[in-house]
Amino acid sequence: MKRRIWDRDISIGRSGAQALALALLSAAALVTELSYHHGGLALLDTPHAERVVIFYNVDALLLSNVDRSLASWIIAAAIFRIVFGILVGIADMVLYEKITGRPFDWEAMINVSIVNFVFLSTALFTFMNPAVQRLLVHYVHLLERIPTIVNLHGAIALVVACFIADFCYYWSHRWSHKIRLFWYLGHINHHRSRNLSQLTQAVDPQASIFDVAGGRAFVLLLLPVLTKLFSLDFRGSGWMFVVLVILDAWTNPSHSVSLYHAENKYKVLRLFRAILVTPAVHFTHHSREQKHNVSDGSNFGARLTIWDRLFGTYVEPPSYIPDAGLFGDDADYCRNPLRFLFQPYLRILEELRKNAIRHWPSILFAHASYVPPVPATRKY
Repeated sequence: MKRRIWDRDISIGRSGAQALALALLSAAALVTELSYHHGGLALLDTPHAERVVIFYNVDALLLSNVDRSLASWIIAAAIFRIVFGILVGIADMVLYEKITGRPFDWEAMINVSIVNFVFLSTALFTFMNPAVQRLLVHYVHLLERIPTIVNLHGAIALVVACFIADFCYYWSHRWSHKIRLFWYLGHINHHRSRNLSQLTQAVDPQASIFDVAGGRAFVLLLLPVLTKLFSLDFRGSGWMFVVLVILDAWTNPSHSVSLYHAENKYKVLRLFRAILVTPAVHFTHHSREQKHNVSDGSNFGARLTIWDRLFGTYVEPPSYIPDAGLFGDDADYCRNPLRFLFQPYLRILEELRKNAIRHWPSILFAHASYVPPVPATRKY
């Protein structure tokens, strides 16, 4: 019985009561997507009602620090980001088959929304843990000893903050692809959707100690250090706040086939690739075609292409939408929340159990494509 539950994929009918269930679950999936990727709940959260995220991985702006009229424009831009995210999600639902030639994967969307809810919920257990909170307190005290070398203000400070945040994310993301432990116990989940769209993307496990220690190392550790070296007071950035929120709104739905299709159609949208990680640039990061796998993947930046171009990992998006997903033809795309959540962990445990201890360092920390002497029978 347990095995049948483990092996069974989600499958929902398109008529009768199952059609109603499909509609309700789809609405819930859309809410889950917006609450995380577009900050849809942030403006409703009373303690953070006056905070707006300006650019990805840049600290939220306290609106009381800016002029009231400017704050109204910033809030309007943030609401636009949310509405735009809703419209992109709906467009992917409606236009997916027309653009890709395949029907929209409703079951994958529902499966991923369940997984995302679990992953995002586990973040509470991580950061509310007293041991983690004590560790963060010690880390803050350590940061206070780092001298500030450069003092920057206004729009320049804000732009530098965006570059620093994206630099840290670039290396964090690239590590997540390079090292087995960080890939299998964290980032593989984000790449597991083969019928990729804005509503079929999974987040990384928010409370996985392996994901935090590896994939997020540069964001959690290097980013605060770098921002301490630079005194970045961007309260006087003026309209640059609004510009960056709007740019972030365009790049944020980075898994959308609709936006990829729009880029292919309009040259003016492709021009943004010179600076920004547009939806097509990031979608190519999810490509399962070997020519896009220049360094265990490509296009690792979050919002800026400069780091990929500088470190040789940039790939220009093709004029067609590439197939997404994992490289192996026999990969399990885990159309079942249980397999999605636990299969990577069970695979690593099986490899450790079947192989001698001398192979354990390689099983944990070798290249992501390393295969141990006695491979696991589980798919990845």
